[in-house]
Amino acid sequence: SEQTGSFLHLHLALNATGLDLTKLEAHYTVMDRGLGGDPSAAGGQDGPCGELNMIAVSNPCVIDPTLAPKGTILVHAYGAGNEPYDIWQGMDRRSPEYKQLKEERATVLWRAVEAVIPDVRQRVILDLTGSPITHERFLSRPQGTYGSATEDYLKDGATPISKLVLAGDGIFPGIGVPAVALSGASAANSMVNPWQHWQCLDQIKA
Repeated sequence: SEQTGSFLHLHLALNATGLDLTKLEAHYTVMDRGLGGDPSAAGGQDGPCGELNMIAVSNPCVIDPTLAPKGTILVHAYGAGNEPYDIWQGMDRRSPEYKQLKEERATVLWRAVEAVIPDVRQRVILDLTGSPITHERFLSRPQGTYGSATEDYLKDGATPISKLVLAGDGIFPGIGVPAVALSGASAANSMVNPWQHWQCLDQIKA
C-alpha cells in the first residue's frame, strides 16, 4: 500500500511558573505557512498538507495536571506524516550532521509552540527531538512512515481464515491510538453477539 510521509517530533518539559493553564487549550493546530501554504515553495504544490506546514501542538496537562510534577507541564509538537524521509536516509544517528539536521528541521516545531507559549525557550527543562530515523528505529516503521495512505486502508479486518480478524492502523478508521482502539473493538465485537456484549457490560458495572 502507499505510505504516508514520516514524523518530526518535539517533546518538551516546561517550567509552568506564571502560566495560566485555564487560558490554554489541550490541543492546537498551527499552520506554519497558512492554509494556502507558500505558492513559491515546492513548485507551487504547497498547501495545508505541505511539508512541515500543519503542526500539532498537544498540551495534555490542561486535561490532567498530574501528568507532570507540580509547577511543570509537558508539550508535544509534531508534524504528522509531513516530514520526508529521503533527507534523513542513510544518516548515522550518532553523527554531528544528524544532530544538526534535527536542530534545523525542528525550528518549525519550536515556532509552533512559540505561537502558543511565546517564552517557551526560557521555560525549557528538557527538550527531545525525534526524527523519521527515530520513528523507524523504535516503531519498526519502514522509512519512518506514519502509516498507510487513507485510500489504502482495509475496510474491515475480515479474512478468509476462520476466527482470524485483523486490527490495527491499516484497517479503517486508520492511524492513531483512538482509531486503532476502535478497530480492535470492532474486531472483538465481530466475534460475539449483542447478548454477550450486555453480559460483559454488566460484569464491568458490578
